[in-house]
Amino acid sequence: MKRTKREYDLEIDPFADYKMEFIHNESKAEFESTEKWLYLGANARDSEFAKVGITMGNLTTRSSSSESPSYFLFCAFKCRNNIKISKLNEIETRALKHLEEVYVYDDGSTKRAVHQESKRMSECFYDVNFLDFFAALHYFLHENYRSDFSPMGYENEAGVDDGEFLDCEFHSRMTLEERNKHIRMILQY
Repeated sequence: MKRTKREYDLEIDPFADYKMEFIHNESKAEFESTEKWLYLGANARDSEFAKVGITMGNLTTRSSSSESPSYFLFCAFKCRNNIKISKLNEIETRALKHLEEVYVYDDGSTKRAVHQESKRMSECFYDVNFLDFFAALHYFLHENYRSDFSPMGYENEAGVDDGEFLDCEFHSRMTLEERNKHIRMILQY
């Protein structure tokens, strides 16, 4: 999975002052960025699996697993271009902790997996409803870290603003209809 770099084609006003130039350059860098993501992984053979992770590089480095060929990136939420690794780590840690408390078995134990040897908590969850997990992750990020991501407006077929979601890149094999269906699931009003 890879986001193609998009060109920012808005020209700066030739009479712009240094403040306008700064805003223009920041907007251009934000728009063209293809790095810094919080992603949600899935498994084609296990529809109740989810993995949350971060990357400061290209998404292709996280979109496959030699141990599990059926693993893929379902989507990745684009972080602000100027986000620091420490902030991205904080967001991931808090999101995982939140999801760990939400996704529990009837006995209260978490559905978050533990690494076999080290016994440390992993980024993986099992026995979850994946689409509910996707919506819960987006809601948490939007409510708590909206300013650290790139929010997008969504217009329905009639051209009416239907809400907002965090800019995300979906799996490349997903159809436009499927993408729109998933975006409608996570719209915030």
